[in-house]
Amino acid sequence: MRTAGNLDDPENGKKSSFWRCPGEPVRVLCEFKSIRRKVLTYRTNIVAGSSLSIFSVLYLYFSFDIVPFLGLGATPLDATFIPRFWGICLLALSLSLLLRGFRGRRIAIKEGMDISTEKLTLRDFYNRNYEVILTFVGLGVYTALLGYVGFTIMSILFIFFLSVLLTPPGKRNYRTAAIIAIVSSVVIDFLFVRLLSVLLPRGILGF
Repeated sequence: MRTAGNLDDPENGKKSSFWRCPGEPVRVLCEFKSIRRKVLTYRTNIVAGSSLSIFSVLYLYFSFDIVPFLGLGATPLDATFIPRFWGICLLALSLSLLLRGFRGRRIAIKEGMDISTEKLTLRDFYNRNYEVILTFVGLGVYTALLGYVGFTIMSILFIFFLSVLLTPPGKRNYRTAAIIAIVSSVVIDFLFVRLLSVLLPRGILGF
């Protein structure tokens, strides 16, 4: 049986250094991939955090253009509450992602990584953030069609879309996602319209 260290290289007839030290190339490759992953991770966090922070600020800014409507007057909540609430939450999460990116960069520099040679391609950025990107695409479609289709139907579709998107491929259960989407949307509509007397978009179908 051939063992590592006495296997000839079939191309040049010499002893193969790979087989003389089989663990070394694998170790170096693993270290390179680990360093590359760390560099790409902190850069991705910085880019995503910066973009989302800008989007959050613009989102909050335009939320002040919403005309307040108190529904039947039974609650202090109005049409501006939910947009501003989600805008503040999104801004807080974006800033935390940005801070994590800068902290990762500081750690990378401290560990002596060469952070100037590794480029972040669009493919790398999409592969690491496709959930976030598709979430914002879905949010844009949800917002654009909300007034035409109605809150309940669009919320069912949006929650179902997010449930499937954010679940690992091997664990997706479309029936469960559909049930969660329907129940959540109906409950939210009931709470705001029936209990809080806050009017929501009805759409062309009336619900």
